[in-house]
Formats: sequence, structure tokens, C-alpha cells
Amino acid sequence: MNYKCYEKYFNDLEISEKEANVLLDYLSSLAEIGINLLTNIKLNIMKNCVIWTRVSTKRQEDNGGSLDDQRCKCEAFAKQNGYNIKGYFGGTHESAKTPGPLLKEMYHAIKKDKTISHIIVSVVDRFSRNVGQASTIIDELLKQNVVIVEAATSIDTSTREGIMMIKFKLTLAEWDNGNRTDKFISGRKHCLESGVYCGAAKPLGYDKHGKSLGTTFTINDKGKLIAKAFRWKLQGLANHQIINKLAAYGLEMSKQKLHHILTNPFYAGKIRHKMLEGKLVDGNQPCIVSYSDFLRVQDILSGKTGVYKHQKETPRFPLKRHVLCSKDHTPFTAYTVKRKNIDYYKCNLNGCKTNVSAKKLHYKYEELLRTYNIPKVLKPILHDIISTMMLSDNEEQRKNERLLKKQKTEYLNKLKACKIRFGTGDIDEDVYRITNEEYQEKLDNIELELAQCQKELSNHKEEVDEVFLICCKLDSLWKNSSLEIEQKLQNLLFPNGILWDKEIDNYRTFDENEALSVIARISRSYENKKRIFPKENPQK
Repeated sequence: MNYKCYEKYFNDLEISEKEANVLLDYLSSLAEIGINLLTNIKLNIMKNCVIWTRVSTKRQEDNGGSLDDQRCKCEAFAKQNGYNIKGYFGGTHESAKTPGPLLKEMYHAIKKDKTISHIIVSVVDRFSRNVGQASTIIDELLKQNVVIVEAATSIDTSTREGIMMIKFKLTLAEWDNGNRTDKFISGRKHCLESGVYCGAAKPLGYDKHGKSLGTTFTINDKGKLIAKAFRWKLQGLANHQIINKLAAYGLEMSKQKLHHILTNPFYAGKIRHKMLEGKLVDGNQPCIVSYSDFLRVQDILSGKTGVYKHQKETPRFPLKRHVLCSKDHTPFTAYTVKRKNIDYYKCNLNGCKTNVSAKKLHYKYEELLRTYNIPKVLKPILHDIISTMMLSDNEEQRKNERLLKKQKTEYLNKLKACKIRFGTGDIDEDVYRITNEEYQEKLDNIELELAQCQKELSNHKEEVDEVFLICCKLDSLWKNSSLEIEQKLQNLLFPNGILWDKEIDNYRTFDENEALSVIARISRSYENKKRIFPKENPQK
């Protein structure tokens, strides 16, 4: 923003030109965030969607059904049909029968963001090939007024016929999957009962040789280090200490991976698998730890497993990595206590016990943001900036309007020419009908876009006022936005994060946007003038 364009506003504010430019940059960024939110709201009124992709087997991925392939097909469908994509969910190599925690993550996102109206999948059996389970998923989503759309066929659940067709396709998929599964299970179970581990991935610490019943294992150098890890655990070392010791030997390992190793009976010469119905069988692999020592390790770990699960990037945790521990500036991570379904943030530094409920952290953050709301004296500047920025956007809209009008004329001419050619016998009835329907469909879409474009152009003042109201209340702006906009606002206010002080049970700022101190000083000065000269500062 150019200082000269807004100089009139700064005459009575007693700030330097440098401070004014800092302030203008901040207000411009804030206006942009508000405009983005309004744009999202407008798109939400149309069609908002998320994309779901899933691959249940490596073979499926190799045969053209990869996540990227599914995603591209869904994106192309969304673009072609005017959907606004708000997120991507799903994962790879999950069971064909169980959708897993990633589907639950999508549920949470949809429940939080009520504007999501559609879920796009490449084919409907990407949810689950179990008819009952998939039907339950569909019914739950329908209760939330969410429509499932199959990109491959354009069939959706917005009508009774669509629901029937999708459930019929799921029935066929389940039947096909059942046939293949029966054959697979029979062979796999025979291997397991014979003491042969036949999983695709070999456990860390072993080299795998042969296939099926001929599979054998040998302990490699990493296996010898894993043996040390078991001994260290028996000696009473904490998991983070074991991880550090392993790293010193050149074996990097996460907490999750170490936990998996220490609780896996494979290293004690046993095989555990759901096909064995809870039984442990003696495997043909060499032991890294004796079974008795393995059981002692489980006793040490008892009571410390299955308590919580860490969360990936999700709208439920906008402050993840943004909030830092005041003691050491370590970014907070997030997790959910499974048995209570309660969300938490925590500092992961060894020895630090800072642990805060997400509910408290979010409430306190909203409380803090209210202290940074735009003071009355700066509101005219913000309103002017928003108006200027949206006028610039309108120029693009006007270009789009002209383009749509041109396209409309072209298709009207094409329809006319097609009718003439049919009348003169140049094309037969079938060609005329198909061509006419194609041109008419494209014309209908253009007219819808044109009507929306013209409506938006006529609502400039109302939209400026709407964005202005959004930007004036930072707490509401943050609370009601998508994860992307929440994070943009967070980074604008506190570029290097914000501190949580356990001692005072509240936030401490340490590197806020330079403009915030300018705003605070302006606000104090304005309030003082109101008290001294009340008549010279009447309420508008």
C-alpha cells in the first residue's frame, strides 16, 4: 500500500511514515485474510467438497489405482463440475473392510466445517467393500447433509435412485472382494499355522529369504542392536534413552517404532496375527530376545501403552507448532486421549511436563486475539483498504464477465448453425440431437456462471462491509475460519509463534508483528484524547 494514498488518515495519529507503512502492510494482510474468508463463504454457498482416496493393497496401487491417480481423477471431476476442494483425506494400504482412523479424521473435519456438502471418490468402493459398513458410512454422511459423488460415473447420493445405484455397486464389489479374500486367507493362514511369517514387509533387524512356506529369516546388524535395546529396557532405561543409545550406534528410530519393536513377539520367536484368532505360534525365525525376557519387557511397559494417539495435521489443532513452551521454546504437539476423546497440546522436550487441554488453549487464544481487535480510530483506514483491494478484484470479474458473454454468443451461433445444417439435410437427426444437447448444456453452464458473476459485481458495497466486519473482530475471524486461514492469521500476528507459560497459565508474546505495538500506542492515545476532550471525539 502507498503511504501517500492514506496520508490523510495519519495526520492526527502522531506516528512516523515508517510506522504508517508498517501499519498499512499489516492492515492490507488482514484485509486479504478477510477477503479470502468471504470468498470461501461464497464458494461454500455453491459446492464445497473434500476428496477421499484409499488403496487397500500394494497390488492395487501398482495396477493403476494409486492415490495420485485417484486424486487426479477426483480433482478433474471437481474442476469440471464447479466444486471447491477444501481438503484431502485417505491413505494407502488400509484394509478393504475397515476404513480406519483416516475416515474418522474426515468425519471430524466435516463436523467442524458445516459448509462441506460433498465427498468425491473415484469409485465408491474406496470407502469400504463391506456393504453393511459402507452403507452405515453413507447413511451417517447423509444425516449431515453430505453427498457422496463417484467421479467415474457421476452417480451421487443426492437422490433415492443414486443411493440405490451406489449401494448396488458396493454389493458387487463386496462379492468380488469376498471371492479373492477367501483364496488369499486360506493360503496365508496355512503359512502362519506352519510357523512361517509371510507378510510383505520384513521386520526390522532381519533379512528375509524365499517365499511362502519356503520363507526363512536371518538376524542382521540392526537385529543385534535391537537385542541391545531389549537388554537396555530390562535394565530400566527409558525409551528416549534407548533411542539416543541406538542413534550413537547409527540406528535412528522414532518413539513409535521403538514401542512397536518392544511389543512385537516376533523378536521372541513367536508369530502373532489376527488370522490365528489370538493364538501365538512358534515361528521359524531366530530369536533376538528370549520369550521370558520379552514378557518381562511387557510387564515394564504395562500401563503405559494405548493411552493416547498423536494427531496429524487437522482442523482440530490449529495451534500445533504455533504455540511454544515458554521454558525452552519447543513447539507444542497434539494428541487425543482415546478413552475420553479429549484433545491436548503438550511440550515434547524430555523432562518437561507442560500439558494443556486444547479447549483451554483455544479459549485463551481467542481471549488474547480480542485484545488485538482494530480500534475505532483505525477502522476507516481498514475499510478504505478493503474497498480498494476488492475493486481490483472486480476488474478481474469484469474481464471474466466479458469472456463469458463472448462464449455465450459463440454457443448461440453454434446452436443456430446446427439447426440450419439439420434443416438443409447436412446432418441427420441423431447427430443433430447429440450436438444440440452438447451445445445447450455448455450454454446453460455459461449462463449460470455469468449470472453469478454479475450478481457478485452488483454486491460490491455489501461485500466490502461484510469483509470489514470480519476483520474487525480477530477472535471471531480465527474461530470461524478454515485451518488454512486460521494459520495465516496466526502467522500474521505472531510470525515466530507465541509462548505458553505454565506458571501463569496463559500466553506470553515475544515476537509479535511490529504493527501491533503501533496499534496499541495509537489506541491508548485515542482513548486518552476521548477522556480529555470528550466533545471533540463524539461517538459516531
